[in-house]
Amino acid sequence: MAMGDAGRSELPTELVVDILVRLPSITRRRVRLVCTLWRDIIDKHTTEMQSRATALLWDTWYGIAYTVDDLSKSSTGSSTQLWYADAVAAYFDFLELSSLKLIGTCNGLLCLCDNKDAPGGAVTLANPATGEEMPIPPLPCARPYVPSEYGGYTSWEDWDLAYSFAYHPTSGQYKVVHVPCSINEVYKFDALQVLTLGEASWREVPAGPAEGARCNLGAGVVSVDGATYWVIESAGASWVVSFDLENEVVTRIKGVPGHPTGPERYHLTEVHGRLGIVVRGLQKTTKVWVLDKGRGKWSCRYSLTRHDVPRPHFVFGECVLTLDGSSIYGHYRQKDVWSSSNKTVPVRVSHRARGTKLAMIGDRRGRIFPYVQTTEPLSIYAPTVTA
Repeated sequence: MAMGDAGRSELPTELVVDILVRLPSITRRRVRLVCTLWRDIIDKHTTEMQSRATALLWDTWYGIAYTVDDLSKSSTGSSTQLWYADAVAAYFDFLELSSLKLIGTCNGLLCLCDNKDAPGGAVTLANPATGEEMPIPPLPCARPYVPSEYGGYTSWEDWDLAYSFAYHPTSGQYKVVHVPCSINEVYKFDALQVLTLGEASWREVPAGPAEGARCNLGAGVVSVDGATYWVIESAGASWVVSFDLENEVVTRIKGVPGHPTGPERYHLTEVHGRLGIVVRGLQKTTKVWVLDKGRGKWSCRYSLTRHDVPRPHFVFGECVLTLDGSSIYGHYRQKDVWSSSNKTVPVRVSHRARGTKLAMIGDRRGRIFPYVQTTEPLSIYAPTVTA
């Protein structure tokens, strides 16, 4: 029997629909891969597959998550508060910034890190739709931790920047990946720490070709389509490395494209399910290169003149987000804003394109992630306790 026919049987289609929509969402995402019939039924009849991801804005100053209400071609934008920490009132003390940071989002779940809890920060899962929170087992970490004061402000170690929250679409597993290095100092490592949700402890995975190399944490650690990526500096060159979430093998894949003039002038991103790199040039032009999986080559897909883009995500469907100070603007495919895009011609956003103001991000250190609401309970990811 062909894979495309694997889900077909003598059962009426209406009965198959009734069975599949009753499954938990995590199970639906797995069985969706069985055949085209089941995929089409789940895509058509379940809300999580019908919903397009909106932009979640993380205010790093106060530790609050907002969602953009409308990413369509509306004349004005607005945002809705989605989630905040229980102790958020304490963060409005102007002498102390929030130590809570958002690591990432997957299928409506938020992964957060409280940087004031050493070593490594305290990592927690949250589901804004259900109001649930669940701490995950602490990370074994031996690096020293010393908070410092600058002009009356408490400065915490940026532990959150060394994590990524990832989902593997085939296995249905969520994993938290920790690259044990620092953004503030040279730190070499020979193993990663990985936690699969539902397990009671972290595991060490050999760093492979990244062993002993310096990691450019400023470029970010991102997870895209079943793999986690970061950048290492090796033999005088910068390389992107990949950690396969299923096989748990680290591979050095490609050099950084676009010839950036320094490690602070590029960062990793995700563009329509593909790995991308944002490179800021000296001529006030930002180019976004996307890795073509089939050819294994970088292609320039976006070119923005005198525009900066938020991190780590800036593309949502047909909307491109840009950052001006603390304001987020949306740009859409229309005359004088975008050119047509194909495999060889990049989408262009000129310096004349003002865009639609959608929301405020608090400050330039804010982060933007994709978000789709889910009612999936966090209890199904609690560590299994054995006698």
